[in-house]
Amino acid sequence: MIFSEKQLESFGTPPFKYETKQIIKTKDDIQKALDDNIPNVQIKEQFDLSSFKYDIYLQGSYKNSTNISKSSDVDIVIELTSVYYPDLELLNEGQKSKYNSSRNSSNYKFAHFKSEVQKALVKEFGGKVIHRADKGIKFLEHDNYCNADVIPCFTHKQFTMFESYSNSRINEGIEFITDSGTTIINYPHQHYNSLTTKSQSTSGKYKETVRMFKTLKEELIANQKINDGVAKSYYIENLLFNLHDDYFKGTYSERFKKILNKLVKDYNDSLVGNYMCANNFQKLISSDTWSKNLLRQFLIGLTFIRDNNEF
Repeated sequence: MIFSEKQLESFGTPPFKYETKQIIKTKDDIQKALDDNIPNVQIKEQFDLSSFKYDIYLQGSYKNSTNISKSSDVDIVIELTSVYYPDLELLNEGQKSKYNSSRNSSNYKFAHFKSEVQKALVKEFGGKVIHRADKGIKFLEHDNYCNADVIPCFTHKQFTMFESYSNSRINEGIEFITDSGTTIINYPHQHYNSLTTKSQSTSGKYKETVRMFKTLKEELIANQKINDGVAKSYYIENLLFNLHDDYFKGTYSERFKKILNKLVKDYNDSLVGNYMCANNFQKLISSDTWSKNLLRQFLIGLTFIRDNNEF
């Protein structure tokens, strides 16, 4: 084993409080910049919208309290809730017809919203620290602000039943289109709720174990045992979420070995194909999420840590 119990314990420790304060300031000041600089009234009039409202919240490791020190940018979601993307795949033909006959389409497109968010941030913070990216907008670290990935998106509504707007069942998530044309759908609130429940049922051991595995990933990257991008933080959270609570008992060393043995066994037995994301809507291993080959590379790296004394 390359790392001692004391080192593994330090890997599971949350970041210093000053980092959390910096994150909160970044999110709050981005929200103020949007509130001050997006022309809500003009947009409503131009596109004939009854309302123009958006929610701003943290997503990912920082929201879920599984973040590790200086490992990644903060994800800040800007979700426009006044316009949504519908998903009718789970409706029968009769329900689809009822929905389509009652739907009021909007001319306000996602590209409009992303550009408005970008312009508002540039006006407030300047073009040197605001850069448009394929999936969102990069907010670069400066002054007392941290690096952040700002993610404009629309609400995604997956209809599971529709008779009318007042008589329907919906799973809500978020959806956006990258500049390269790829549609991305996620369910951050369901993910957060599932991780919170998992943490409670393991007396907090789940989240500290996730932080340990995320830090081990960073060590593997730093020592060139795996490439950056092999195991995203989001996938590590979901990977460990699939394990029974008993795997999060014992010392850090015991947890690491038990979990790794279980994951290797499930991989060899092709059981990881049954693993779900914590949002309970998406498979963990699929063409839209994590590839089995990348999971294999991650497990090989973890096995190297287990079976050797040094890098």
